Amino acid sequence: LVAVSGGADSVALLESLALLAGRSQWQLNLAVGHVQHHLRDEAEADAAFVQQLAMARELPYFRADIDLRDQPGNLESRARRLRYDALAAMARAFDAVHIATAHHADDQLETLLMRMLRGSSITGLRGMAWRRRLADSEAGVTAGAGDSGDSGGAGRLMLIRPLLATPRQEILRYLGEQNQTWREDHTNRDVSRMRARLRRDVLPVLHELKPDAGRRATELADHLAQAGRTLVDAIDVAADRVIHIAGGMTLDRTDARMLRGVVLSGLLRRLMIQLGAKADRLGTRTLRPLVKAIRDTTGGARSFDFSGGGRAMVRRDTIELSAATVD
Repeated sequence: LVAVSGGADSVALLESLALLAGRSQWQLNLAVGHVQHHLRDEAEADAAFVQQLAMARELPYFRADIDLRDQPGNLESRARRLRYDALAAMARAFDAVHIATAHHADDQLETLLMRMLRGSSITGLRGMAWRRRLADSEAGVTAGAGDSGDSGGAGRLMLIRPLLATPRQEILRYLGEQNQTWREDHTNRDVSRMRARLRRDVLPVLHELKPDAGRRATELADHLAQAGRTLVDAIDVAADRVIHIAGGMTLDRTDARMLRGVVLSGLLRRLMIQLGAKADRLGTRTLRPLVKAIRDTTGGARSFDFSGGGRAMVRRDTIELSAATVD
């Protein structure tokens, strides 16, 4: 299933995959999926444009309409969650196992910059993956459904990003060579949004300094993804020594001191999240005082409360984590 909004990037993705589908070594069976968010006056014209693209290529066309009104939380987050739910449903209807999206190298660069500015750890700085399995919550599956097939195929859905190393300038050049038009989304120019502001004011400077900045960002993200997997492995080993007790967890302080700071910080973050703390409130800066206290030689008990929920008590020989909620 090719996710097509009607914008330049997704139209180029569809054109590319449609070209490859005709080659025997690829054996691609394509369908076009469009999600109508009903957020812009011209959105219905976008949907009609995408349907015409599918008809011209004799491809199945799937459309989903989502209602973002009266939904809790951030608008962009809500739109993203409902969009993936809709794409997953369309993919199941087509019996597809892959959903292709048009994220490209400049999107990766923007993502890395945004996450850096937000203080993300190495896990966040991995950026967008070339491919990843859609979580049950993203694939519209009831909690608890696994990959056994009981979920009607959703558990095997893979999100892929074939253009992730392709700079947007190459995408536009390709469309020009194909004499292919696309639709413009004026909300992408809304500089009140961080991503749009970076795209307008920062990326042109970076491209002036390094024309291949987007491709370099993708290479960096790939490198950080490998480093992130190594870190996760180290955290897994450390987690095996954690003692689980009713309502909390206990770590041996001597063992914790032996861990590298990045591993200890990652372990604490994972355990606090398991206890119900909010992930976005547990950045490196937030955990730094706790890590410092664990590694020093002070014997007195010290308590650390986290605004996202959770408490850590550092004692002479142990670190005790609990799910205490702080207002």
